[in-house]
Formats: sequence, structure tokens, C-alpha cells
Amino acid sequence: MLGHPLLLPMRILTAVAVTACLLAAAPAGAQDGTVRGVVKDSAGKAIGDADVSIVELHQLTRTDDKGNFIFTRLARGEHEVMIRRLGFKPEVIKVMVNDLAFSYDVTMTPQAAVLAAMETNASEARLARGLEDFYRRRARGTGGTFFTREEILKRNASRTSEVLRNTPGIRVVRGRTGNGVRFTQASSSKRNDCIPVVWLDGQEVQGMEIDDISVTDIEAIELYSGPSTTPMQFSQKWAKDACGTIVVWTRIPGTP
Repeated sequence: MLGHPLLLPMRILTAVAVTACLLAAAPAGAQDGTVRGVVKDSAGKAIGDADVSIVELHQLTRTDDKGNFIFTRLARGEHEVMIRRLGFKPEVIKVMVNDLAFSYDVTMTPQAAVLAAMETNASEARLARGLEDFYRRRARGTGGTFFTREEILKRNASRTSEVLRNTPGIRVVRGRTGNGVRFTQASSSKRNDCIPVVWLDGQEVQGMEIDDISVTDIEAIELYSGPSTTPMQFSQKWAKDACGTIVVWTRIPGTP
């Protein structure tokens, strides 16, 4: 036991003071920092295995069984962190990285429509899991182009092709049943009117143009220009003749 602080030798007091200063602030020349937090539900129970991502930096982690998450070596400044867990409403928070270390508390709210779908309908449960995988690929930046429901709504489009019209590497064409899209740099050796493979809610569909799917029904879209960037589960057997891949996820009934 060290005793009363006033009776401590001066060298010990000096060491304690220096250590406190070092812990209070990072070195002035530091170029990165740490963000940590804890995720709980409204009752205060920890939520484990939640996806926590910083999309702009292509960083993705998960909470542990106590709801804790941590990002290290982040550039200074403000970052947007998204927290997702199947059955809960997604949360987005702004975090600040500087010389001080902050810890963020995040409260998630159950998403009744998703929970009901998972309990009563196997196909909608698969859709819910597929959408979570979409957000993981988006966070990792797996070589595709991604459109969320929020981004689709911002474009105020009446047709799905209008959402994609100004996307680099994409051109809109007149199809047999409506407008379609073509990848301008697809690796296909076929003609330029080669139709990309379309996957709808995890199932491959043949001969479908993108406008065959109503824009109001779409929750998310993924675009992959060739086999080298296409995730394994959406890859084509005829990879050398691939015209690109479009993956569409529809909305879960009852979600806003």
C-alpha cells in the first residue's frame, strides 16, 4: 500500500502525472485512431453478432457476445458507422476520430415485420438473410456497384433502368419487353446486346430485363461487370461468355 499521496516520494508523483498525461491524449503526430462501442436492445441486453461497418472505408466487424465492437487505425475525422442485426431496425451513427478515445452506446429496436416474416415464411426468411449478405458485400467493397433502397428512392425513378442510367460502365437499351441495361466493358465475346444474367432474390432467372422488375418492389441492387468480380454464389457456368451479372433483392412485405 502506497499510503497518502502527500507522503509519496516526488519521483513517484512525477511518474504518475506523466503516465496520466500519456493516457489522456494521443501523440500530436498520430495519424489514426480507435472507435469502440457497445450495442444493446431497448431492455439493455447486449446484442452479439451484429454487423458493424464503415462503408466508405470498406471496414466490417461484428459485435462480441457482450455487444462490444472496435475499429482501429481509422483516419482522423468524422465517419458514418452502420449497425445491422437480423430482426432489428438498422442504426447509423456518426463517430469522430481524434486525439480522444470515445465509446459509443447504440440501442437497436426490433423490426416486427422482419421477425414475423422469418417466423412464418421460409422464402421471406431467406430473403432477409440475403439482404444482410448484400450489406456485408457492400461494406467490404467486393468489386460490385451497390444501390440501397435509400439510394433508389433518392433518384425518384419510375423505372428500374432509370436508377442505373448514369452508372459508369452501364448503358440503357431498348429490350424486348422494356428497357434493359448492358455492361459496356463486359468480358463477353458475344455481341454488345448480350443480356446480363439476372438473379432475383437469390434465384437465377433467364431472359429478364431489368425493367421487368418494378422499381417500387426493389430493396437493393448489385451490379457485377464480369466473372472476376462476381461473387461465387452468382457466378455463371459460362464465365468466358459472361455478359455481367445483376442481382436484385425485393422488399420484405410490411417493411417501410
